[in-house]
Amino acid sequence: MVWLLIGTACILTIFYFINGRLIDNTWRISRNHQTPACANNDGIDFIPAKVPVLFGHHFSSIAGAGPIVGPILATGFFGWGPTWLWIVVGSLLVGGIHDFGSTFLSIRTGGKTIAECCKSLIGTHAGKLFSLFLILALTYVLVVFLDLTALSFVQSSANATASVWYIICAIGLGFFLRLFPRKLGLLTLVFVPLTMLGFFVANILPSFDFPKIYWVVGIVGYCFVAAVLPVSVLLQPRDYLSSFFLYTILLGGAIGLIFLQPSFPEDCFFTGFNHPEVGSLFPFLFITVACGACSGFHSIVSSGTTSKQIKCETDIRKVSYGGMLLEAFLATLALICMLAVWSEEGNKLEGSPVSIFAGGFGIILSSLGISAEYGVQFGLLAIATFLLTTLDTCTRLARFIVEEFLGKRNAFTRYGVTAIILIPSLLLSLQEIDGKAVWKAVWPLFGATNQLIAAISLITLVMFLKKNRLSSKLAIFPALLMSIVPIWGLVLLFLKSGINSLVGGIAAGMVCLGLFLIVYSFQKIMKPAL
Repeated sequence: MVWLLIGTACILTIFYFINGRLIDNTWRISRNHQTPACANNDGIDFIPAKVPVLFGHHFSSIAGAGPIVGPILATGFFGWGPTWLWIVVGSLLVGGIHDFGSTFLSIRTGGKTIAECCKSLIGTHAGKLFSLFLILALTYVLVVFLDLTALSFVQSSANATASVWYIICAIGLGFFLRLFPRKLGLLTLVFVPLTMLGFFVANILPSFDFPKIYWVVGIVGYCFVAAVLPVSVLLQPRDYLSSFFLYTILLGGAIGLIFLQPSFPEDCFFTGFNHPEVGSLFPFLFITVACGACSGFHSIVSSGTTSKQIKCETDIRKVSYGGMLLEAFLATLALICMLAVWSEEGNKLEGSPVSIFAGGFGIILSSLGISAEYGVQFGLLAIATFLLTTLDTCTRLARFIVEEFLGKRNAFTRYGVTAIILIPSLLLSLQEIDGKAVWKAVWPLFGATNQLIAAISLITLVMFLKKNRLSSKLAIFPALLMSIVPIWGLVLLFLKSGINSLVGGIAAGMVCLGLFLIVYSFQKIMKPAL
């Protein structure tokens, strides 16, 4: 398994330079273009950031639990062979283009979100529909991650304590970075170990056993505060620190595999074209993996917060393209963690994907003489930090889209819209349908919805490139693939569930919306440029 991880790292690194340089040249990326972060620096949302700090924010925001859950589920459904192949090819030729292009598009249009870009490039009606669609999608993500984060805190109060410690450290780092902006290296040497210390402190302090509703309300309060604060106060330093949890996991996993040398379980390379619970490999492999290869949510982050912090246009490749490829590497490690559990315990899907990842990471880390229990706890803590990051980033992104939709951006929208976004998310996270959380009832739709966002984002990118007389060849194939996959998946979900079911009804509506946006957009693309 170690050779799979090393081979993946080599492929991704080589193509980062080859394909990344090709994109730079094709789209005429230049240092001479002033970025919105520098042109519109407002001290709140538009603030230029150094690459290591911004990379931490971008990666923590796009990752969440996505590159862990998707590859583990897909490996269980179809085997590690097709899952790994799509992770690598998808990230390089589809997801990487999507993320790079979304950031580039936003920067060249003054920091607009992908929805506002769609409105100006494709059409007002299409843009407004896309904006409403994105607001609903972000609300769904908030409901999902509110529930998952609250449950993780209920199951492990030490995890909650460590998360609070991490947030306090982030605020401290942000404070000192504003005082000493040139001392990032020195402050890193102080605050990264201090943040990691929270992992051990949390296991010593008394536990706090609060009911789930208390945690949900507390997390919502945190999201409100974090989403209205200037990005330099919490968002940038927090995400920078959270990236070190990622680096520790990747480095620990790579070194641990060298010593562990686990073998691949038998008959796990390819398990068949059809899975009884999910359906056919195409399109559901592509929908299931999502964040590890291509995710529409990335375009919202890239055009929402990342584009407003990029200091120089040539940093796009480092932050957005590099972030996508590193996520593919994390997805490969998640796949390997599942195979480690599968090999040792003989059960490929015992427990949730998050617990499987943590269990596999514990097994791998035990080869270094570290307790497997500590490895599991550290893995769970790292995921919790990503979940918190995604929560308040989603809140801020939803505010941006609503502000653009209303055509207003002031102190009232900053606080009022943020509150309005969080209230329904709070209420929905506490509701149940047939004894299940609301988000679980419509979970099969999430992957297809996510990929539909990617399709519209890529089509908008193609339209922008055409309008500005730049080559769109690199974006055409990803746009076509991501247009086919979600529509096909939604149609199959509709046929399976029926129009009278909740999932079937929503799927039918999504097919109509998706087809309208895709067909309308391609008609615009086919018109000759003026």
